[in-house]
Amino acid sequence: MIIGILVSVFFIGILTMYYKLIYDANRSIIIKDGEIAARKSADQFERYLSTNTDLINFTAYTLNDMITDKVSDKNIQSFLVVQSTTYRNAVVENSTGLYGYINGRFFSGTNWVPPADFVATERPWYTKPISNGQEISITEPYVDAQDGGTMLALGKTLCDNVSVISVDLSLDQVQRMTEEAVENEGIDVEMILNDQGMVVTHSDRNELGKDYSEEADSFGAEIFKQLEQSEENSFEFDYNGSHYIVYAAEFLDNWYCISVKDATSVFDWLLTILIITIITTIIVVVIVSLLMLSAHRRTTTTEHALAASEAKSAFLSNMSHEIRTPINAILGMNEMILRESNENNVLSYAGNVKTAGQTLLGIVNDILDFSRIESGKLTIVPVEYDLSVVLNDLVNMVKTRAEEKGLTLYTDFDENIPKHLYGDEIRIKQAITNILTNAVKYTEKGSVTFRVSFNRVTDEPDQILLYISVKDSGIGIKEEDLQKIFSEFERLELQRNRSIEGTGLGMNITKHILDLMGSTLQVESIYGFGSTFSFSLKQKVMNWDPMGDYRISVEKPAEEQTRYRAKFSAPDAHVLVVDDNPMNLMVFKSLLSKTKLKIDTAGSGEEALRLTANAPYDMIFLDHMMPDKDGIETLHEIKQQADNPNRNTPYVCLTANAISGAREQYLAEGFDDYLSKPINPEKLEEMLIKHLPEDKLEEADAEEELQPEEEFPEELAPIRDFPLIDIDEGIKNSGSVTAYLSLLKIFFNSIDDTSLALEKYNADEDYHNFTIRIHALKSSARIIGATELGEDAQLLENAGKSGDTDYIHSHFGSFLEKYRSLRDPLEKAFPETEPGDKPEASGEDIKRCLEEIKAAANDMDCDRLEKIFEEMSSWRIPDEYAKLWNKLKEASDQFDYDKILELLKE
Repeated sequence: MIIGILVSVFFIGILTMYYKLIYDANRSIIIKDGEIAARKSADQFERYLSTNTDLINFTAYTLNDMITDKVSDKNIQSFLVVQSTTYRNAVVENSTGLYGYINGRFFSGTNWVPPADFVATERPWYTKPISNGQEISITEPYVDAQDGGTMLALGKTLCDNVSVISVDLSLDQVQRMTEEAVENEGIDVEMILNDQGMVVTHSDRNELGKDYSEEADSFGAEIFKQLEQSEENSFEFDYNGSHYIVYAAEFLDNWYCISVKDATSVFDWLLTILIITIITTIIVVVIVSLLMLSAHRRTTTTEHALAASEAKSAFLSNMSHEIRTPINAILGMNEMILRESNENNVLSYAGNVKTAGQTLLGIVNDILDFSRIESGKLTIVPVEYDLSVVLNDLVNMVKTRAEEKGLTLYTDFDENIPKHLYGDEIRIKQAITNILTNAVKYTEKGSVTFRVSFNRVTDEPDQILLYISVKDSGIGIKEEDLQKIFSEFERLELQRNRSIEGTGLGMNITKHILDLMGSTLQVESIYGFGSTFSFSLKQKVMNWDPMGDYRISVEKPAEEQTRYRAKFSAPDAHVLVVDDNPMNLMVFKSLLSKTKLKIDTAGSGEEALRLTANAPYDMIFLDHMMPDKDGIETLHEIKQQADNPNRNTPYVCLTANAISGAREQYLAEGFDDYLSKPINPEKLEEMLIKHLPEDKLEEADAEEELQPEEEFPEELAPIRDFPLIDIDEGIKNSGSVTAYLSLLKIFFNSIDDTSLALEKYNADEDYHNFTIRIHALKSSARIIGATELGEDAQLLENAGKSGDTDYIHSHFGSFLEKYRSLRDPLEKAFPETEPGDKPEASGEDIKRCLEEIKAAANDMDCDRLEKIFEEMSSWRIPDEYAKLWNKLKEASDQFDYDKILELLKE
């Protein structure tokens, strides 16, 4: 009996040791995943703040000078409007702009007029900076008075210590980062807490704005309590019977980005197996002891018990082996690299490290997927996808592995399969990958055949049934083992397959994935001759265009991709597009210029209501996020007006919200379709063909289709071959040639001033303002297609932020020389005509032009404005109109239509 107890203690000690090793390995993986997710979210949030911080610093610097020089309130307002317009066009299209409390009154860069009960000095954006002094402050979340959205605000106290300049940061973008961390990084809960314990963002929107420091006995309060008590970045705790592992990444002076993983299911199965194995071991030892005392009676029962014990012990041993082997390989190879880093065989060792790391990653991923399946967290997320891309990825993935083993990979894909489908492409690829990988693993010679075909679903006209099969000439499966392949942690014929890596989870995971998608994996096998794995999958068809040769489809010639041909013409069709950003309206009209559509534009929901009340349209596009009245509210109001001629007009929502489920959301609100930004020209034309009346659609003029989209402007001829400017990239970034010319001219006119300012900041060692100015130049250079200059500016900006003055000293001279080298070719593109060489325009001509400018500004018609100023460029403007004319031209270049109308009123 004593021997039995000693044996039991010995085995329990070994099992406990293995349990601890596996537990620690899983815990380390979870903490690492949490760290990656938390730091990624924190970095994204800081990058989001960076641009706005630069904007506030630059604006505050200028406003301080204005306050010191006692500049008029009117000039301060004009400056804020220009800054806000530039910011909205270049950075955040739906921003509420810059605003502040200056010289004892409220200013808004978007000309927003607050309600009568609005008290600026009581708003968080004012009180927080005032209490913090001259440093930039970030507020707690609060409800914005202008659009009712939840905001953070960045603010800074100005030189008189009572004025404040501020800008709103919409929480929607940061909230999306948080939700995407949960969706993409395998985290259960993601949140950002400020230094007071208030929830800034949370993957559960119901938690937004809560103060965990004042709560008791809640999940959030427990996390905050543990956070304050822990001296490490990671910690774990139990709550309501579940075990959680947390990683907290600190940033922004005691703000935290926190990733939480529910590790209950991960460790419960380990603990269950440990307890079962310990109990089984004790039972076996007791039975063995009793059998020894009773002269080896009940021998058969004892053998069965020992077999059960050995099976469970084999599982633990196998898992331990699978985890320890790649870890040892990684450590061993890395040690060789450290010792022999100057030898030629370093690359060989590095290759071994990579292989071992990939093996470990595969095992861990399988375990995590299995854990998700057990906890019910493995979900199907359908999206539109390109089947040819999926097949190409799968073939490329398995082809290398097959060739390494000397196997032939055959593909048999039906070229008539529709190319664009709707389903969970990630899970489909995962299921097929598991099958293909197994086929290669268990095939020593011969081939693997990958087939994909389809049939239409007769009673569902928009659905097809995809048939996928993988056939190999491998070892096959015994008939009695066929059902075992779907068992978790089950490996068939361990003796024969001991050299093949894996956990035995692949087929079990594949089975669960197919179950979730309403399918079943079929297996046919002849032992010794190979196996065929197949399944069918119902998929929705988004476009019936056939896939063709998947390789040609994926590797579409560049010429075919870039050459534009209008798909239709509709000169009698009338559409309305509503967007608060003039650049977006200009791009929309430019994209459809070849279709001959009549396009009206509106810059707000109110303007859309006025237009739709007076004229019927064949189709209306509404931007979702607009100030004052968004697209959804505008749509609802139109449909509620009984006499509105557009109640039954097709409506399309324009949105940057392209996440899964967005289409369903907009359809539920009453839209007929939605189009994500940036707008895809092909999808835009397909949507118009789908919704416009058939009798108004005509075939596009074949001869016109073969013409270039836009003639190359003569103004750009001097820089056509200039290596530092990619004209095509600049036009693409700007939306049209017309817009590009305007932006390029603005860039050209700023070269001298910007160069002198940068030189002064560098000479004065004012690296703060140097960094702000170089940041702005970086963005401008990238927009016009001066990518190389933009990248050089990025490096100088990075150096300025990190305080690397040595880099600035050694590289700024060559950068400035490169920047100024753009002046000569651009000067040839935009030559200035001497005033004396031009005839003077009459007062009557000027007044007529001003009326035309006013009408074009009211219509937000940038093309018409450009033509007016172009026509007048051959005339000399009389002295009494010169100042006004220059201001109007500057506002036009910045698409600031409100500023134009304001100047004309004055």
